[in-house]
Amino acid sequence: MYEIVAFLKRLTTLFKIGWATKKVRSSQTEIEKLLAQRALVALLADARGISLKIGQLFSAVEGGNEFQSLTDNVPALPLKIMLPILEKSLGFAPKKIFKNIQPASAAASLGQVHLAEFHDGTPVAIKIRYPDIANAVNAELKLADLMPNIGKAKEWGFNLNAYKKTLFDTLQRELNYRIEAKTQAYFRENLNVPRLEIPCVYEEFSSDCVLVQSRATGVTFPEILNWSEYERRLIAETLLQTLFTSIFVTGEIHADPHNGNTFYNHENHGSMVTLLDFGCTVSLDKTRRLALLKLILGCREKSAVSPFDCFAALGFDAEKLAHIQGALPLLSQFLFQPFLVNHAFRLEEWKLEQKITDLLGEKRWWFRSAGSSDLLLLMRAFQGLTQQLKHLQIHLNWWNLLEKSVDESVLQHARDLDLPKIMTSETEFKALDFASQARKLHVKITQNNQPLVAVELPAEAALDLENLIPENVHLELDKSGCCDLDAILQRLKSEGLSPQMLFDLTIEEKNYRIWLS
Repeated sequence: MYEIVAFLKRLTTLFKIGWATKKVRSSQTEIEKLLAQRALVALLADARGISLKIGQLFSAVEGGNEFQSLTDNVPALPLKIMLPILEKSLGFAPKKIFKNIQPASAAASLGQVHLAEFHDGTPVAIKIRYPDIANAVNAELKLADLMPNIGKAKEWGFNLNAYKKTLFDTLQRELNYRIEAKTQAYFRENLNVPRLEIPCVYEEFSSDCVLVQSRATGVTFPEILNWSEYERRLIAETLLQTLFTSIFVTGEIHADPHNGNTFYNHENHGSMVTLLDFGCTVSLDKTRRLALLKLILGCREKSAVSPFDCFAALGFDAEKLAHIQGALPLLSQFLFQPFLVNHAFRLEEWKLEQKITDLLGEKRWWFRSAGSSDLLLLMRAFQGLTQQLKHLQIHLNWWNLLEKSVDESVLQHARDLDLPKIMTSETEFKALDFASQARKLHVKITQNNQPLVAVELPAEAALDLENLIPENVHLELDKSGCCDLDAILQRLKSEGLSPQMLFDLTIEEKNYRIWLS
C-alpha cells in the first residue's frame, strides 16, 4: 500500500513539473519565462530525486539561469532528520568518532553533505542519503518504464528499453554510496592529471547510505569566471585533460558535470580543481576507447581507417549506420573538428548541430538512434565540458592536450587496433575510409584555353556548391539540363566526398570545371 501511495504522489509531482515545464516553453516574454523558470525550479528542488537531477542538467547545459540555484542553494533538510540515518549506518552514536557535525548548507538530488571533524581535528565531509529517497526514485523509474515508444523514438527505432535500463542502472548505482566510494577511490588512484585533486574516502565509516570523505574546499564554477585569464586557462586545461585521461587511459568517466560537483582554488602551486560526486559515471572498455581514439586519429591523419568499423566497435548499431555509411567520413570530421587543427580551437566556430543537419537532414536520426544508450552519458560529459569552456572564454589546443594526456604507446596501439568487419543486411558495400576521401575542391574557369580563375578549397566546400557557382552559370545549367546540382549534392552527402569530376561545362567561350581530388 505504501508503494502505491508513493507512486501516486510522485505521479502528481511529475504532472506539476510537466505543466511548469510547458509554461516555460510557451512563455512569450523574458519576464514570463523568468517567472515560469522560478516556479519550475521550486518544484524540482522540492521533488529532489530524478527531477532535481534533470534541473541540474539544465544548469550545466545553459548556465547563468534560474536553474543555477539547483546546484547552489537548494534548501537542505534539518540535521535532526539526517542524524538518525548516520547513526543507523555507523551502528553507534556519531559523537564517538565525530567531534562535531554541522547542518548542511545546501542539498543535492539524492542526499546532502554535512561538514564535520574527527576527534583528532581532521576535517571531513559526510554525504547522507535522504530518508525514503530510494522509494521515491523507484516510483519515478516505474513511471519512466511506462514511457511509450512514440514519435522520433518509434520512427527511427530508438532502443527505448536500453535507455530505460541505463537510467535504472545509473540511478541504482547513485543510490548506493558503497559503489560510489569504490568508484571515487578508483578515480583517486588512477586519474593522474596536473592540478586535479580527488578527496579520499573513509570506507570504514561509509555504507550504502553514507559516504565519509576528506573535506574539499574552494568555490563553485560561477565564481571563477572573473578570475585572471591565466588561472582560467589553467582550469580549462585541467578540465579537458581530466576528460581525455578518463576516456582514453582509465576508461571511467565522470558523467555528472553540473556546477555543484567541482570546487576551484586559485593557482598556488597546488591543485586548482577538485572533482566531487562519483555516483554517475560511465565505463568504456579498452576496445571501445581504442576504437574512439582510432577514429579520431584516422580522421586527423586521413589514414585508411573506416569510420563505419570504428563506430560499430564503439557500440553503434551497424544496420542503422549502413543507411548513412557514405557520409560517415565527413560526419566524423564535423564531430571531431577540435582535434583536427594544430592551434587553439574556438568553440563558437564548431556549429556541430547545424553541420550535421545540413549533411544528413532527417537521416541524422539514423545516427542518433544507432548509438548505444550508455554513450548518452559520455555525450553528457562532453557537453558539460564544452559549456564550461565557453563560459570560461578560453580557447584550447585540443590535440596538444590529448597528446599530453595519452602516451604515444597508447596512440600507436589505437592505430594498430584491428577492428572486426561488420556485415549488415543492407546491400553489400565497401565501407569508405578517410584515405579515400577527397581533400581539395578545385574550381577552374578558362576562356579560349586561357586561365581566368583557379581556386582550391577544402573538399567539404563542395557541400556549398550552389553558392560557389555564379548565377549566370546556374541559369545555363538549368537550360542545358546537363547537370543537376541538387542531384550532385545529394550524391555527395550519401556516397561521400570521393575524388571525382562534379561538372565540366562550356558556355560560349568560357569553360567551367569543378572537381574533387
